[in-house]
Amino acid sequence: MSAAIGQNRPMARIVLPAEPLRDGPTALRGWRETDIDALVEACRDPEVVRWTRVPDRYGVSDARAYLLQRYDGLETGFAAPFAIVRADDLEHLLGSISLMRLEWRHLRAEVGYWLAPEARGAGHATRAVGLICRWGFESLGLERVELFAATTNPLSQGVAERSGFRREAVLRSYMTGKGERHDMVAFGLLASEA
Repeated sequence: MSAAIGQNRPMARIVLPAEPLRDGPTALRGWRETDIDALVEACRDPEVVRWTRVPDRYGVSDARAYLLQRYDGLETGFAAPFAIVRADDLEHLLGSISLMRLEWRHLRAEVGYWLAPEARGAGHATRAVGLICRWGFESLGLERVELFAATTNPLSQGVAERSGFRREAVLRSYMTGKGERHDMVAFGLLASEA
């Protein structure tokens, strides 16, 4: 990692932890080929499609491309993707979370996530965000993690706030999704605050 600090190029490769990251009933682990069926089912949920870049009518080919993209992000040092799973059943997929758009020169990243319908309302997103941010600060040496939530998505804003992020700004017409532009609330978390 030290070769990347202060330079424009990414780390050569990001290595995920050998053991899952855990907090109570929530765990984060690397993606597996065996996740494809559960991934397809979760990504057909209208709320996942609504708030993410997941395409409509998500299918097996989309899931395979998603897993390949996750692998590429690790290999190129631009993303650290995890599957959110139940801590007592590591095969039970609950969602997805990633540190992405890693900016090694500035030691910062963005966190993005989604949860399957069955996993919502149980604190999994908040615990997952806490786990991945702590890991990013401790293992990758990040100094800042950003989180963007649509102004019309109060649930995701609540996850950010419960995870210790500070609301910093509203970015007008910041992101395009499903044929429309969205205003986004920008949140930030510093390593010294985690």
